[in-house]
Amino acid sequence: MKKTFSIGGIHPNDSKISTNCPIEVLPAPSVVYISMAQHLGAPATPVVAAGDRVRTGQVIGEPAGFISAFVHSSVTGTVKSVAPRKDLAGNNVMHVEIAVEEDEWVDGVDNSDMIVREIPKDNKVIVDRIKACGVVGLGGATFPTHVKLCPPPDKKAEVLILNGAECEPYLTSDYRIMIEKPEQIVIGAGIMQQVLGVPRAVIGVEENKPKAIEALKAAVEKLKVLSASYSRIEVMTLKKKYPQGGEKQLIEAVTHREVKSMGLPIDVGAVVQNVATSLAVYDAVQKNKPLTTNTLTVTGDCLPGSKQRNYLFRIGTPLSFIIEKIGGIPEDAVKVVSGGPMMGKAISNLDATAVKGSSSLLFLTAEQTVRKPESNCIRCGKCAEACPMGLEPFLLNKLARNGMMEELEDNAVQDCIECGCCLYSCPANIPLLDVIRIAKGDVIRIIRGRSAKK
Repeated sequence: MKKTFSIGGIHPNDSKISTNCPIEVLPAPSVVYISMAQHLGAPATPVVAAGDRVRTGQVIGEPAGFISAFVHSSVTGTVKSVAPRKDLAGNNVMHVEIAVEEDEWVDGVDNSDMIVREIPKDNKVIVDRIKACGVVGLGGATFPTHVKLCPPPDKKAEVLILNGAECEPYLTSDYRIMIEKPEQIVIGAGIMQQVLGVPRAVIGVEENKPKAIEALKAAVEKLKVLSASYSRIEVMTLKKKYPQGGEKQLIEAVTHREVKSMGLPIDVGAVVQNVATSLAVYDAVQKNKPLTTNTLTVTGDCLPGSKQRNYLFRIGTPLSFIIEKIGGIPEDAVKVVSGGPMMGKAISNLDATAVKGSSSLLFLTAEQTVRKPESNCIRCGKCAEACPMGLEPFLLNKLARNGMMEELEDNAVQDCIECGCCLYSCPANIPLLDVIRIAKGDVIRIIRGRSAKK
């Protein structure tokens, strides 16, 4: 029986149009703009200035706090400026602008295709390499990976879970790396499993990705023969159900444990990483290669099949450059989204650049994005049935519209994962997600303010 979570969930159309598009290397643009704020936590501090020449893989931003990450140049060239620039959401963020020249990597990086299977024995060396290479979570949150691999002393990790669900419609970048680089992903899992000291590692993949499941299982079997380090890694087939890739939902599917309200995965002994993060860990530890590239899907129903892409892009590449490579914005597209249609964010600025956590450019038509007229709630309860967190969106919506902050907290609005299941299932077309998201932010600020006073 295929595993899944027990509460809520929906079944939107997959729309995995770019499934059969192999990863292509996107050429470097003439100029990159590399953000200092492309990870959760404090933005990095720039350590280069206009006029400096940098090499590919060179540090250009240093962590500015405990939860922060190194930022590296994705190209070789001359720094043109270090200045604020608008990001995907239109916010002013510090960027390093670099005029691109022919690649010249920093010393010590292994760019060969040879797979390195032997895992270093010293866990401190491993964590230091992951930190030095600027690896962050590539499943959406971009939490610095070295921090996540070092739980507090009072918390014990018992299982490592790799998220290969990729349950968002349209997205296929994780699917392609699971097919094209399964062995590297499994080695990355073995590295993290060793650091955490956990007896079990599980790679969870939805059932609609049979080729990925087959490739990962073959890689596990191959590596088991070579080293006992990989004997406790398994590939688990998950039921196709959105949001299967949600951290708390994935933990329940794999371990049958529930992360309590405002809790963290480590509270139930779990550490969750994305399969793309595992690949980045492999590159960092086995190849000494900083996180300077990632894979991104370019897709949409209005994009011709010949223009569907899965691109390996340089971090800092302007979105306009990527769009130019596919021949421009499709004629019928009215919105460009970073991420999937359920949890992605509309892009307000196409001059913004791709960051470490970029997963897609999704083109949507007017028919797909138009807001249908809102009508009165009919108390059908479909939003509550669909909510994977067991919340009551219809009630949260009412409380939010009446500014009832205490009641919102009592009804756990802070646990909303903003998956959009409520909005998807509402026959009255009430903008539940928008209202609840804003209310959640307000309540979390109140909770943090209260904690700061203690």
